[in-house]
Amino acid sequence: MRASRRTAQWTSLIVVALALAAAAGPAAAQYPTRPVELVVPYAPGGGTDIMYRQIVKVIEQEKLVPVPVTVVNRSGGSGVVGKSYAINKPRDGYTLVAVDQGNGQQELLGNATWNFRKDFTYIARMVTDVNLLIVRKESPYRTLEEFLAAARGKGKGGLTVAGTGTGGVDQIANISLTRTGKVDLTYVPFKSGGEVMTNLLGGHTDAAWANPNECIGQLEAGQVRALAVAAEQRLKLLSSVPTMRELGFDVISTQWRAVGAGGNVPKSVVDYWVGVLDKARKTDEWRKGYLQKSVLEDGWLTGDAFLKFVTEEYENSKTVFAELGMLKKK
Repeated sequence: MRASRRTAQWTSLIVVALALAAAAGPAAAQYPTRPVELVVPYAPGGGTDIMYRQIVKVIEQEKLVPVPVTVVNRSGGSGVVGKSYAINKPRDGYTLVAVDQGNGQQELLGNATWNFRKDFTYIARMVTDVNLLIVRKESPYRTLEEFLAAARGKGKGGLTVAGTGTGGVDQIANISLTRTGKVDLTYVPFKSGGEVMTNLLGGHTDAAWANPNECIGQLEAGQVRALAVAAEQRLKLLSSVPTMRELGFDVISTQWRAVGAGGNVPKSVVDYWVGVLDKARKTDEWRKGYLQKSVLEDGWLTGDAFLKFVTEEYENSKTVFAELGMLKKK
């Protein structure tokens, strides 16, 4: 009798365990089962916004994800507003967010309360980009030398240069050119590359820092011209534009854009998106329709190698900000 009861109890436990496993297994395997939000922490029209919308375009064309994937812009605070929103959502894989240098830089500047490692999951670095110094077609400056000479002639305040955000890649590039060029340039921050371009074309600033994909249309239309590129080598698509190093100014300004999420999202979610994004980046629409046309480099990096890269860059930014006196005081 006792043996029969014990057997019945074990049988019941096994049935319950199998039922739970059956319920949990398909649920995990079926991710995603509802719409996914891609948070862009900058205004529409900038490089990050353009990249995320291209990701969605490829996902839809190739039918890579079985649920709607939507870009949501939440700008403000040089990316802090949107990123804070994203990491405070449930970390279940249904809210992804654009990650970049700003994750570490805004923490170092004291503009964000997050921890760049603990509060974010770095899923996949998609592209690397460079900076151009551009002026509108009506500008009297046709070369970088003419631009800097005019700034010196104006004395304190010099000329104004627009860029995206405070404490980010654009402002650091501006500081570097100010130092190496021995000139005073006033940096004017905006919420996105789109706003930067609008203000430059409107004549509200003398020049602007812009990624090629943010201004390639205006360059081709003759609305703006590039004075120099802050890169190691000239760009193939803009081969007539000299590098700043060629002109005697040691200014290199590159940035990366990636897909991330709040910290500690399930590994299965990370693996899912790595797979989706890897398929997306191998399509002609991505390679030719986006990378090539936008003068971007494939920056594919995932896993521990990506986290190592982010950590090393954080330490480099920390050194630069300390030298510039911009590091937050603890």
